[in-house]
Amino acid sequence: MRIPGVSWAWELIRTGKTNYLFADAWMRLYKFIQEWMFSLRFRIFGKLPAPVDSVIRLDTEHAVAFESPDHLIPWGTSRDNSTNKKFVTVMRRRVEREFPGSTCGALDLGCSGGQLVADFRSLGWLAVGLEGSDFSLKHGRANWPSLAGKNLFTCDVTRPFKITVDGRPAKFHLITMWEVLEHIPTPDLPQLFANIVGHLEEGGYFIASTTSAPDIHDGVDLHQTRWTNDQWQQWLSRTHPELESVHLRLKYYQFVRHNEERSFLTYKKTGPTSSRRRTNTTDLDDIRR
Repeated sequence: MRIPGVSWAWELIRTGKTNYLFADAWMRLYKFIQEWMFSLRFRIFGKLPAPVDSVIRLDTEHAVAFESPDHLIPWGTSRDNSTNKKFVTVMRRRVEREFPGSTCGALDLGCSGGQLVADFRSLGWLAVGLEGSDFSLKHGRANWPSLAGKNLFTCDVTRPFKITVDGRPAKFHLITMWEVLEHIPTPDLPQLFANIVGHLEEGGYFIASTTSAPDIHDGVDLHQTRWTNDQWQQWLSRTHPELESVHLRLKYYQFVRHNEERSFLTYKKTGPTSSRRRTNTTDLDDIRR
């Protein structure tokens, strides 16, 4: 009988990565504790607000990322349904303090099973998740049976798209990407970040995890842009100066996902700037070197 996770854990031990194994085990335990505390606070002794009653619409000509290796080999999208109630409560408190009286919005790109979207939705936020593969939709896994077409949509996020709420263009106070950026082909980054910046409210946050390590399944490396955290920061500073790096004072286990590098991008949109530059091939080649 095969026990899920045992072969993965044994491989980490065999390759001398016990520190990462213990760090991941602690994060899983921490998340479990936060789940219990969240239920205690909001469902037992508190009252959850009603979900936002708005019509969310996604306009795109690319409903599925058919050319993506992650669609052809749906490894993560067939398994993941990640969240972290600590991250949810911390960002809820921060954003609602900075945008008092607003209906706050969260957009998760590469949302997989959609649990992070469901969590923000349960707190009265306008929550939307976009997933490049239609695996979870077709197989009715995780939150898709209840939220598909309402809060969860399939979409190639590297192609132009527009989200509207009750017929008006949507702006989000928080946009996240968990173990997604490295899956994006490098030439597609300009359009991806045009979508991100275009949907991010001024003063809103963009938060993502990154890794420079490969991820090979069935002989295919699913990680197509393997940059270090420094390389991501250099590229963003050149191409999107309106995104300003901020320190959130979160530990690695308080984010939604992590990896051995504990690499995170935490940015805030500061507003339009006349010095904004367009990304070109030279920018991308500089990073590759």
